[in-house]
Amino acid sequence: MVRPVRSVRPEPSWGRVLLTTVRLWGSRRLRHPAFLRRLVLTVVAVTAAVVVSLQFAGVFSTSAAAPTAPAPRAVRPSVSARPAVRPVAPSPVTVAQSAAVAWITGQVSSTAVIGCYPAMCTALEAQGVSASRLVSLGSGMTGVLKTDVLAMLPSASDADSALAGQYAPALIASFGSGSARIEVRAVARNGAAAYQSAARADLAARKSAAAQLLKNPRLKFTAADAAQLRAGVVDSRVLATLAALSTQFTLKVTAFGDSAPGGPQFFRGVTVASDRGGSGAASLAAALAMVNAQASPYLPAHAIINPGTGQAALTIQFASPSPLGLLSMVLTADVHPDEG
Repeated sequence: MVRPVRSVRPEPSWGRVLLTTVRLWGSRRLRHPAFLRRLVLTVVAVTAAVVVSLQFAGVFSTSAAAPTAPAPRAVRPSVSARPAVRPVAPSPVTVAQSAAVAWITGQVSSTAVIGCYPAMCTALEAQGVSASRLVSLGSGMTGVLKTDVLAMLPSASDADSALAGQYAPALIASFGSGSARIEVRAVARNGAAAYQSAARADLAARKSAAAQLLKNPRLKFTAADAAQLRAGVVDSRVLATLAALSTQFTLKVTAFGDSAPGGPQFFRGVTVASDRGGSGAASLAAALAMVNAQASPYLPAHAIINPGTGQAALTIQFASPSPLGLLSMVLTADVHPDEG
């Protein structure tokens, strides 16, 4: 036989037990006034004690609990639906123009007037070239005869290309390729025919001067440098400077340099070291002073002594374009072996 399950009454709270006890106990004694006063004091004291103990026990609190604010939801950063923008690679013309501008500002004579298309002129001026040295060439190569150097795109019209070939026949340097190729040319105001005649005479004079320098006991060359001298690809100003220095110093030519990119092999610079042993540093300092005392066109664009990791060396560099006709007479070096 299954007995019915009795319902379990919930236990009364502490407050209800307290009130029931007080009511039963007081109903028997409320008839006595003195006891009534004691009862009131006792109830107050007991109630306070119970409340305090319940507070410490954590059963309830006398202050209202502040409503708990819901935790803020994490905000996810919005993701743009647009794809990331990739940097655009510069065009071949822009790359070639930047290289040409850097070379012109560093290698072309600071007194040379430069003919250029508008964008090139703007870029050169932005790099510090004075606007007074720039001639913006319009259609028909207007103004080309006022310039010393021409920087142009080969994509020019056939008429402009023909005029450039007539008045700027000498290629100095080039940058880029195809339709983006930028050419730097020397201007010949007397025309291409006169320029070619002068260039042939200058080549013969350079070879003659080189032959004499190779015989100079005060100058020593490597086999590679000697071959370049014989080929006539060394600037006339470099040859004249070596001849002048050999009258005072004994030097070793360690390298010819500054051949322009994209142009014919032609050297406008030279590096020399002293052949005097311990007194080499003093000799190079004196040679540098002598070089810097020259007048145009023999004053170099740059001349500096480089300490290097080994023996010190003097580097001399002349600006472009190279002038023709400086060696119309055969160069002779006045050598005095007892000096130095």
